[in-house]
Amino acid sequence: MTDSDTTDRTSYAPFILMDTGRYRSLMLTDEHMWAREPIFAERAGEGWSGNGYDWASVAQVVVAEQLADVAHAFSFDPEAGMFSASGPRAALERLGAALHALWASDDALRDVLARAELD
Repeated sequence: MTDSDTTDRTSYAPFILMDTGRYRSLMLTDEHMWAREPIFAERAGEGWSGNGYDWASVAQVVVAEQLADVAHAFSFDPEAGMFSASGPRAALERLGAALHALWASDDALRDVLARAELD
């Protein structure tokens, strides 16, 4: 870890706010995704599985509904095994807080999934 690395692994857990000083990203890796897979599995017939692409779809609803003032600041680059959003730290902190709250509530996650579109 360098002096400019202010990565936060706890505030938004299981999401990680990686901040190396040169690059900032909010991430969720596949080792944690499985914990919410049953919620996505309820909609498996529609194609949901709980992978990184699905979390990007969820995050886009959160951004549109709660963070519209900073929506332009985010760039999403998911993979099957990882959710990743990059942008300015302040915007990522807000997204991290929103996704952390969503993670903690099965009902809230179901609610957002009802409005999300598969990527």
